Amino acid sequence: MKSAKTWLALILLGLLAIFAVQNIAIIEVKFLGTGFETRRIFLILISVLVGFALGKAVRFRRG
Repeated sequence: MKSAKTWLALILLGLLAIFAVQNIAIIEVKFLGTGFETRRIFLILISVLVGFALGKAVRFRRG
């Protein structure tokens, strides 16, 4: 049987996928003085991956 964490992760992943697919418009991104055009879905997915990586890197251990 799957744990509650697994179910929560699957639900959040599904919601993220729905949100990303609904936001496929092309946008202009400005960062550190440069600008480029990209699809909003790529920006959302990159942001989620960076957030996940930071969450794993700064994870607090319970003593």
